[in-house]
Amino acid sequence: MNVTEEKNMVKFLLLSLIGVLLFFIPITGGKIPVVYGIDFLKRLAAERVTYVAVISEMLLACSLAGAKIFQMNTMVDYHRRDPLVKQIFFAAGIVLTIMICFDVNLSFVRNPAIGGSVIRMASTIFITIALAGTLVIFIIKSGIVEFVSVLLEPVMLPLFKLPGEAAVNMISSFVSSASVGVYFTEQYYENKTYTTRQACAVVTNFSVISVGYIGVLASIGGIEDMYGVLLISSFTLVLIMAAIMIRIPPLCLIEDTCIDRTRPEHVYQKIPFAERVRLAAQAGMKRSEDFTWDAFRKNFLQAVMFAQKAIGVMIPLVILVLTLVYETPLFKWLGYPLVPLLQLLRIPDAAAAAPSVLVGIVEISLPTILVSGGKVAAETVFFIVQLSIVQIIFFSEAGNAILSSRIPLKAGKLIEIFLVRTVIAMPLVAALTHFLYR
Repeated sequence: MNVTEEKNMVKFLLLSLIGVLLFFIPITGGKIPVVYGIDFLKRLAAERVTYVAVISEMLLACSLAGAKIFQMNTMVDYHRRDPLVKQIFFAAGIVLTIMICFDVNLSFVRNPAIGGSVIRMASTIFITIALAGTLVIFIIKSGIVEFVSVLLEPVMLPLFKLPGEAAVNMISSFVSSASVGVYFTEQYYENKTYTTRQACAVVTNFSVISVGYIGVLASIGGIEDMYGVLLISSFTLVLIMAAIMIRIPPLCLIEDTCIDRTRPEHVYQKIPFAERVRLAAQAGMKRSEDFTWDAFRKNFLQAVMFAQKAIGVMIPLVILVLTLVYETPLFKWLGYPLVPLLQLLRIPDAAAAAPSVLVGIVEISLPTILVSGGKVAAETVFFIVQLSIVQIIFFSEAGNAILSSRIPLKAGKLIEIFLVRTVIAMPLVAALTHFLYR
């Protein structure tokens, strides 16, 4: 190694170590450092924490007005990639936030389980996404993703019937977002790296929520001490589920040809392990060169903007679903058939947890919200959080991104895959839950 290579190696190892320590190594109390940071910010804000969501929504109102009414270039660019339905959610969330602030005399506004809690919850989510999203750069740009991806290439074909690129695809979702994973998949599909079946398999098996948003779910559910466990178990269960799902209908019945209906012509080369480690290290070092203070600053801004838009969609969606939960019997009816199954799996508070099993297809935080606040045992909260993560498909992000891509999966097929995933995942997650809470 020359001097430059030695510096790059040290940078790669140091940044990777920081990333692993921040997100994967629990310290006192079983919490990882990122969770300690989130808790510190929440304690610092104390009763003023609700100001976070209110200020975010007011700024979102200004940016939306600037884009739609005044046609300000900066604001137009800020909302350029937001589809109309998302902007409608933004507008609805802004109106609802104002109604809650002024305590408008409506049942859902004054209900402490709906309007009374959603702003505080949104503020917590904003803080979690902003901090975890900022610090995730120590994983994204440290080189550890590329290092692991190159090492995983030999197992992708025999285990998942996918080319080596799927390893990068898989990890990209964990360290950024499900929609980023879908974007990568679409690029590979368009350049014929993936066949149609492979592309469909990747987006429905590996488009997982990010490590930061897993922290959001742990925070909402009040099981922050399990954050590190959730990260490791989610990664493991996603791999197990993928190996199963890719081999059974409906995925195994999808046409296994490229986007232009030609047959794939991939050539897979076996590389000695020592050489693979060297290539993995090179890939990691090359990626770590992208880590700069300017990149850190940009990542911080992106995390804050993502947090703002995330709660902009979440506020109206959560209020709608919680209103249906508390003001109508709809979700209770939907949950009835699942109660015996949850009882069979020995999940505590089965009747209270049942409505949460299927609602995650709308928005991934909803199942956790429905069982939060001490309504059910911590064991049940963990089961619901873990299940919602491995269900993968939720239309507020991953599902919407898939439907907007060139990957040929319609809403009906996504719902079918979601239900199959749920049936397979429930006993796996139940077994893991009982092992952890025995």
